[in-house]
Amino acid sequence: MFPILNIGPLAIQTPGLLIVIGVYVSILIVEKQPYRHTLKASDLSNLIFVYLLSTIIIGRLSYVFQYPSIFIENPLSLFSISPSFFDINSGLILSLLIALVFIQKKKLPILIVLDSISLPLLVFLVFLFLSLFASGNFYGKPSTIPWAITLWGTTRHPLQLYYLIGLIPLIGINVYTSRQNYQTGDLFFQTIFTVSILVIFLDYFNGNPNNKIASFNILQIIAWILMITLIIVKMIKRKSANR
Repeated sequence: MFPILNIGPLAIQTPGLLIVIGVYVSILIVEKQPYRHTLKASDLSNLIFVYLLSTIIIGRLSYVFQYPSIFIENPLSLFSISPSFFDINSGLILSLLIALVFIQKKKLPILIVLDSISLPLLVFLVFLFLSLFASGNFYGKPSTIPWAITLWGTTRHPLQLYYLIGLIPLIGINVYTSRQNYQTGDLFFQTIFTVSILVIFLDYFNGNPNNKIASFNILQIIAWILMITLIIVKMIKRKSANR
């Protein structure tokens, strides 16, 4: 859609620039938001940086393994910051393991950490979908609706914009909840639960046939698993609290 931003003689890749801005803003939010628990802002900033950097590296390597011919023909593409050459799903999911190792090594209270990064995560997702919109990736199904966008030779649902619009109320809910009295871990669980609901509804409009298993999109399956897991964890916590 807007892959290149021309500034004088410079031609900057817009998707990559938006990702960099998203990382910066997310870290800035971590450092600025008030803490109700003793937790170093530097530890959280480093955690977010490690997670996002791991997402980029793993997402690129996963894409290389899936489509090696592209990089054999053009080896310099390996260093491209375009989201077109990333497997975002693999990057976001597998990087969680690296983040958990970081948390364990630093001996950070995991539930407090998760609560603290919930808002920065939502904000980063906003920039991620802006980046995907700029690159034309993560596209929607063909459609003739009035607000359809022309992409890859046909008019389609603006799936990236659907997610952007859906994330705005989730950010508002997160900010509101953070100002209330809540049990440790609930803020993060709420964030993941609401994002999962968003994915289940919106990814119906996903137009990439490679993201499907049977009649379901991969992201929808992951979202269902997360929701069921969170419900089970919540039930276990309630039973433990009642004993």
